[in-house]
Amino acid sequence: MREMEVVRQNPAQDEYLKKLLKEANLTPKFITWEDTKVSGNSPLLLVVDQDHIDALIEVCDERDLKIVVAMNSRREFKIVSELKSQFDKIFGFIDLSQEVDYNTPLLKNYLNMNFSASAVSLDKLASDLDKIHEYTKSELTKIKDLHDRLVKVRVDTLKGIIVTSKFMAGEKSGGEFFDMLQTDQNFLYIQAGSDNYILSSMIISELEVLKLSSPTTSMKSQSENFEKMINHHANEMGANLSYCIINVDLQTLTAECQFKGDGFLYYQNELHDFSKSIKIKLKPSEKFFLLSNGALKNLKELNPKLSVKSFYSGNADKNTKDLINEFFFEVSRSKAGNFLIYDALMSVIEIEQKTLYKL
Repeated sequence: MREMEVVRQNPAQDEYLKKLLKEANLTPKFITWEDTKVSGNSPLLLVVDQDHIDALIEVCDERDLKIVVAMNSRREFKIVSELKSQFDKIFGFIDLSQEVDYNTPLLKNYLNMNFSASAVSLDKLASDLDKIHEYTKSELTKIKDLHDRLVKVRVDTLKGIIVTSKFMAGEKSGGEFFDMLQTDQNFLYIQAGSDNYILSSMIISELEVLKLSSPTTSMKSQSENFEKMINHHANEMGANLSYCIINVDLQTLTAECQFKGDGFLYYQNELHDFSKSIKIKLKPSEKFFLLSNGALKNLKELNPKLSVKSFYSGNADKNTKDLINEFFFEVSRSKAGNFLIYDALMSVIEIEQKTLYKL
C-alpha cells in the first residue's frame, strides 16, 4: 500500500481516517501540525479547522502537488470561502461526519489524477480517466441506492412557500442537487448539476459556502456570487453545467429566474426552456413546475414520445404529489436496471394562499 500523510491535531478521527484510506488502498502516516513539515511528493490530507487556515495556506504555498482538505463537520465548511486563493492547490474537500463511502470516490480520484503513472503521461490521460470513472461508479452506486430508497417525495413547508420535490438516482457519473434558503423577504431555490463528478463536488462545496454566508449580505448578491463561482469552476474544467436559480421577493411575489443548460419551467400553461432568464409575477395559490437537465435526458432516452407540455396539460387535475409520481413513472417504466440513466429531479414551488403579500 502507498503511504499518505495525514496532518491533524486531534487523533479522535484516526479510526475513521484509517478506514477511509484503506478503501483507497492507502496506509496513513499521522502527524500533527506542530510535528514537522510535510514532504512535497506524497499524497497529503489536511484536517483543517479555523485555527489552522494559515498553516494550510503555508503548506499550499510551499507545495507543487495538490492536497485534499478534510473537515470534521458540515458546520466547518463555512471556512471554505477563506481558502479561495488556494483552490488551484486544493483537489477537493471531504466531510468526516459523513459515511466512509461518501468520501471514498473523491480520494480515489485524487490518487489516480495526481499520483499514478498517468499523472505524468498525457498520452494515457484518457485511459486513466476511464479507470477513475469505473472506480467512482462502483462507490456512487452504493450511495445512490441508499438515496433512492430513502428519498421519495419530499415536502418543504416554508414561510409562504411550499416546495414539493422528488429525486431519482442515475447510473451515469456526476449528479444533480438542489437546496433552498429563506429570509423574511426572500426565498431562494437552487437546482444545479453536471456530468462531471469533480464539478459536482465543487457545486456542493459552493452550496455550503452560500448557506453559511453572512445574513447581512443580500440573498440576490449571494446567489449571483454562487452562479459566478460554479460557472468559473465549469469553465476551468471544461465541464458541462446546468442550473436553475430562482429568487422570489416574498413581498411583491416577483420571481427572477436564472438558467443554464437544459431544463424546463412550466407556469400558467406556458413552457419556458432554460435558454434565457425570465421574470415572473406570481399570485397566491399559484404553482410553477421545474424539470432538471437530467430529467429531460432520461425522458428523451427512455420515453421519447412523451411531450413535456402535453404531460403537464394532461395531468393538470392531479395533486402535486401524484403529478410528480406520475412523471417519474412515465420516465422510469422503460429503464433496464434499478436506476435511471442520469440523476433526475422534479420540483413544484407553490405560493400559499393564506399568507399576506404586497401585490
